[in-house]
Amino acid sequence: MVLLILTYLYFWWMVIKASAHKHVSREKVTNRTLTASLAHAKRKGNTHRFLIQITTKGGALSVVQRGIDNVLAGVARYPVLQKVVWVEIITEDADEVAALQTRYRNAVIPVTPYLLPTDYRTPKDTRLKARALEYMVEQHRATPTDSYVVHYDEESVFTPDNLARLVHRLSRHPVGISEGMISYGLDWNETTLLNKAMESNRPFGCHECYSVMTSPPPMHLHGSNLVVRQDLENQIGWDIGNLDGSALIAEDLVFGLAAYLKFGKNVFGWHHTEMIEQPPFTLKAAYKQRERWVFGAMQALAHIRQQPDWMRLSRKDRWHINVIIRLRVLTYALGFPVSLLALGSNVVILLILAAEAIREGTITVVAPELTVYGIITTIGLVLWMAGTQLGLFYNLRYTGMSRLQKLRDHVLVLVVTPFAGVIDTAGPLVAVLKWLAGIREVAWKPTPKLAVEPKQQPKRVAAAEVAAGEKAA
Repeated sequence: MVLLILTYLYFWWMVIKASAHKHVSREKVTNRTLTASLAHAKRKGNTHRFLIQITTKGGALSVVQRGIDNVLAGVARYPVLQKVVWVEIITEDADEVAALQTRYRNAVIPVTPYLLPTDYRTPKDTRLKARALEYMVEQHRATPTDSYVVHYDEESVFTPDNLARLVHRLSRHPVGISEGMISYGLDWNETTLLNKAMESNRPFGCHECYSVMTSPPPMHLHGSNLVVRQDLENQIGWDIGNLDGSALIAEDLVFGLAAYLKFGKNVFGWHHTEMIEQPPFTLKAAYKQRERWVFGAMQALAHIRQQPDWMRLSRKDRWHINVIIRLRVLTYALGFPVSLLALGSNVVILLILAAEAIREGTITVVAPELTVYGIITTIGLVLWMAGTQLGLFYNLRYTGMSRLQKLRDHVLVLVVTPFAGVIDTAGPLVAVLKWLAGIREVAWKPTPKLAVEPKQQPKRVAAAEVAAGEKAA
């Protein structure tokens, strides 16, 4: 419990540090501002073109279209972006390629879908998402451009204003490899209450992402809202191989560590632009997602230590990477038994006090050891629940909900947070146990992006609706 309290104190320090540096931009940007920023970048010889690259396995076409439509809405609001922004999609679904070609044939910017060949293999036998990313790298190596590659998952969205902020920021302050915060307010009311509580931990934890990217080496990396200068990405590549024949599922972390091994810390930074995504819709999907995160981190650490460049790092860097990744995994996994213990013991204590009150008509002070334990667990609970509430605040900003609806969610999430913590940490604990048992491969299936089956799916949130949520935020 003490270790977890220290962990939460650390994350609250990350909140203070990131907030002090305005880690999420709310800067007002106009078309005139963008024009000046792009002209500045051109004079300085800095990269000032932006390729939005969406990676999807297929099966969530309407979600992909939502992301593209918001890019087009941004270009419509800021016409100067027509000269510097375009979209590429890599998918394994031939029907979706045809549908995208038809839908965006007359778009004001190029929107180009690519079909990942079923027989495509990389030299290192890379699999899963990294295989698709490496295929796109090969296309870009053949016809390179001086641009940033802005990585989207299939559900990712930049609001029109945030797209403008990204272009403005990197035109003025170029960074080789950068990230920004992600919140999870899309399709918010399609998920369960427990999922809402779990997903609210993520923006809270993402304050640490600022420190990770500004003080590398990167101990974790988002696969989306990741912006990489194309020439660097072409040098690093996504052909990450595998771990003793098992597919690597944390391609983003492996890529970040590989970039650090190759280029050092100076290529990393923070672009201050928030991306919006959606939460898992079921408890099973959330559980599997968290199991993959932790298992992937352990795979990535084992893999990177096998690389020839590993020993070129200083002893301090090697120690830092080894210890911090393991410590993150350990504290996440230990959250399960601690959550159960804290939840169960406090329930027992409350029941004892209630029984005494009914029997005696009074409540006496509990035993000293229970008082100390109660103080410690209460501190931990307050830090935890306050962090969840802060993350929920970020998640609700782009939902378009009224203040009363947001207040309702804050109250409901507060009530279920202790129970959600048990589910949130169960997957990480199972991942650690599997790893300790010698298992090096985990079943991988992308988190479902549709709340219902495709034939029954409701209308997706349109670009105009996301923009309305943006104004409300």
